Amino acid sequence: MKSILSKLWFGITLLVIMIIILIWVFQVSLLSRFYIKERIRILQNEGTSIATLISKSNDLKILSQQVINEMDSFSSAYKTNVTIIDRKRNILYSSTNGKYIRMPLLNTLLNQDEIKKRIDRGQRFALYNKNQQLTNKFVTVGIPIKKRDTLIGFVILNSPTMIIQETIKTLRNQLKIITIISISVGTLLALIFAKVFTKPIIKINNAAKQIAKGNFSTKVHINSKDEIGVLGDTINDMSIQLGQIEKFRKEFIANTSHELKTPISLIIAYAELIKDSNDEDNETKNQYLDVITDESARLNKMVEDILYLSKMEAGYYKPKFEQFNIVEIIEPIINKLSCIAEERGVKLELDINKEYIDISADKDKIQHVLLNLVNNAIIHSSTNGKVIIKMQKLNSNVRVEIKDNGVGIPKEDLPYIWDRFYKVDKSRKRKDNGTGLGMAIVKNILETHNFEYGIDSKVGQGTTVWFEMRR
Repeated sequence: MKSILSKLWFGITLLVIMIIILIWVFQVSLLSRFYIKERIRILQNEGTSIATLISKSNDLKILSQQVINEMDSFSSAYKTNVTIIDRKRNILYSSTNGKYIRMPLLNTLLNQDEIKKRIDRGQRFALYNKNQQLTNKFVTVGIPIKKRDTLIGFVILNSPTMIIQETIKTLRNQLKIITIISISVGTLLALIFAKVFTKPIIKINNAAKQIAKGNFSTKVHINSKDEIGVLGDTINDMSIQLGQIEKFRKEFIANTSHELKTPISLIIAYAELIKDSNDEDNETKNQYLDVITDESARLNKMVEDILYLSKMEAGYYKPKFEQFNIVEIIEPIINKLSCIAEERGVKLELDINKEYIDISADKDKIQHVLLNLVNNAIIHSSTNGKVIIKMQKLNSNVRVEIKDNGVGIPKEDLPYIWDRFYKVDKSRKRKDNGTGLGMAIVKNILETHNFEYGIDSKVGQGTTVWFEMRR
């Protein structure tokens, strides 16, 4: 497989060669045609002007000084022989005494069959003489001189093309030198440019290989602000994100292992106690079985929460929006959790204005959110405390707040409350019997709804969790 360096070098070098070839084609091959075409146009314009001046004179054989000066001036400027002939091809006048073409050669040109036919017919003509019998080649232009629509003679302009051949020869020699220099310099510059261009790409490639091996601390240092620089920044961002994902994966495995270990250990321990407790009474055995049942239920709930959260984060869950009365789900939740609240001596209080209770959301998932948040508030409330569920209208939204008067959460822990298995109590005591996934599930449900949410807390004063739903 060819490297991008060799491809760039070859491509740029090929471009230089193609440009040089085009220069050769246009400057050498086509220059002669262009020169002859342009010279014919100039000769025709000048011949027409001279013919017009002569047609105004009384006698073709007696040219005015103005006409002679015009012919001699043009002849000198363009190295062209201007000749005046009558209808029988007799030469009446030749500018600068035939300086640019000798009389014998001029007679030979005028007696060519093609020129004779055009003169006899009184037609203007423009011919490029390629007769191999002639040493020199000429562009010959003939303009008829008419007086009152009667042909009285011709203006013949002969311009040698030797000068263009000499120019082409000189240009060809120059182009040879230019070609060698251009290809040499172009190839060198192409190699330098290709190296400069591919250097950051090689850096990005090497960094990607390191990231693929799990080295997420790898960084690409590219100073350019173009697309390659943006790609380098993207690789760096990807490295950071993958590093965070890897850290999260390790923490998730560690936390999951820790959370699963406790109920599994208890189940095994109490099962062995039952197995070995032949002399124990039924009441003791039932207590052991109750522990096994509770821990099995907790273990099952944790596995269900993990699977539920994984599906949500993988994008398998899409909310099913519908219009419903939020009181319809709040009141059953209060009834369901009232027993737990009474056991803990916590009072549940509703602060709801029923005029603004219609919302648009996934009913089942919002019920899950409220159940988790109210249950958390009850668990973390102080004994004989109070949990307030408040709802208020904010523009086109409905804001729901669940407030407790518990111990509160330290400020440094607030950003991590929504993480999996995060617990403010670092000792991980099991007094709440939770799975550590409730707040993470709440976060994902609210984010899939595009609802805003947050948490406010002060140590010793309690915690308020809020979210806003669209009406």
